[in-house]
Amino acid sequence: MSHLVIARKYRPAKFSEVIGQSQVTVTLGNAILKDKLAHAYVFSGPRGVGKTTAARILAKAVNCAEYPSAEPCNKCVSCKAIQAGNSMDIIEIDAASNRGIDDMRQLRENAAFAPSSSRYKVYVIDEAHQITKDAFNAFLKTLEEPPPYIIFVLATTEPEKLPVTILSRCQHFKFVLVNSEDVKNVLKKICDSEKAPVSDDALDAICDEAGGSVRDAESILEQVISSASGKKIEKEDVEFILGLVESAKIRETLSAIAAYDTKAAFDIIDEIYSKGFSLQQFTRQVITALRRVLAKVLSGIPSEGFESSDRVYWMLESLCSAEQKMKWSEYPKILLELAFYKITSDFIPIDQAIELAGVGVDAPESEAPGAKISHPLPNVKNEKARQISSAGEAAPATPGQGPPQDPSAALVALLKKECGSAGKIFDIADEVSVTGRKLFCRFSGKNEVQAKRLLANSEVMEKVLAANGYKGMSIDVTIVMDENQEPVSHEEKMTEAKQLEIEEPIIAKLHGLVGGDLEGREDE
Repeated sequence: MSHLVIARKYRPAKFSEVIGQSQVTVTLGNAILKDKLAHAYVFSGPRGVGKTTAARILAKAVNCAEYPSAEPCNKCVSCKAIQAGNSMDIIEIDAASNRGIDDMRQLRENAAFAPSSSRYKVYVIDEAHQITKDAFNAFLKTLEEPPPYIIFVLATTEPEKLPVTILSRCQHFKFVLVNSEDVKNVLKKICDSEKAPVSDDALDAICDEAGGSVRDAESILEQVISSASGKKIEKEDVEFILGLVESAKIRETLSAIAAYDTKAAFDIIDEIYSKGFSLQQFTRQVITALRRVLAKVLSGIPSEGFESSDRVYWMLESLCSAEQKMKWSEYPKILLELAFYKITSDFIPIDQAIELAGVGVDAPESEAPGAKISHPLPNVKNEKARQISSAGEAAPATPGQGPPQDPSAALVALLKKECGSAGKIFDIADEVSVTGRKLFCRFSGKNEVQAKRLLANSEVMEKVLAANGYKGMSIDVTIVMDENQEPVSHEEKMTEAKQLEIEEPIIAKLHGLVGGDLEGREDE
């Protein structure tokens, strides 16, 4: 078969042609110029970014007739033989199928022989992380003290799986994903060479799908060119070939979400599903589109009908969670519908929610004193008040003026639903109120243990509130101690302990294992 695929036909032949990896190519070129080569290298990074290609260029450069030179000449006998894959001194090993101890012993024996016609014998071990532990141990001594004419290059996408004893004996070069503009420029040159007209939008779609992998982008481009039959390739052609939902449908989806149109969103899901598209892929496309919307909104530019960055952030979080769950679920359509139902429901930022409930957000000092509204704590005779905040500092409660309306009920209901027994502690609080972005809870001294338990769970509860649209809301707990309060009796402690066993099954299990008397719980 004479045809070469684009990824091989346009494989870089020099370090300067490897795009996006200057941190690797410049260092290797300087090492060759100064004749300071290491005996072993690890090339790690994502797939399709040039690890094996750089290893082959290194093999050419160290065996080139013009050595030492930062670039191979690609004209001498050695360079041409390596380029054609005919050199006996450049050995490429697929570690996925040669991963055992016997294979490493064979490699060790072969390494003892000098190169037949080259300056260096270069071993390129691809997917090196798949070599077994015992095989690595057999390879260790050879890797540490190889013959002077041997260079090892271990290429891997998972360097964390390599033993530290191997990594410590090698120079480690980390390859990175290539930015979209660089990939796009490479594709343009290929299209010009292949005389294949491709629109910029189509190239952008290919780069987005490739995700920084040059080889993936070249493979997609060849697939699209093969299907074009000579006509100019548009973005729609790329979407059709890759099985992507068309951009117009993604924009229609964003419009439905922005307009809180649940029915329209559900109709789109039904249409996508009936056409056989991957719902998970569709979700990823919507997430990518929303991420672009968020970037614009954060810059102060309304996009696709969205003006609130908080709402876009909340939607992204909901869809990312749904996309993860869809991987393992037998009902991905239902999961996506639930996520769409959630994000097309009314979303009210916390400031507006408090305002609608009749409680104002803390006003600046320049405003009138009456602009700050809160619920006052009742005076308690012969009491000493101390407030415990989640930061562990004491501060007095803030008195104020306000109507009897209280927005705390919705917050408490949410926490009781999401936080189980910890959320039920609000039921025994003497007072729960909202001021600004704080949910204040007041407890009497007799409920100190439960108050401290609520405080211990406050960080988790704040995350629950943030995940449900109440971003920035914090929880403050106040315990009011009565100087004349009598000590809690042993019987009351035992009653509390039994209640704790009911609410926390793990406490009951521990009590059954270790025995003894359970007198309640004290939080530091």
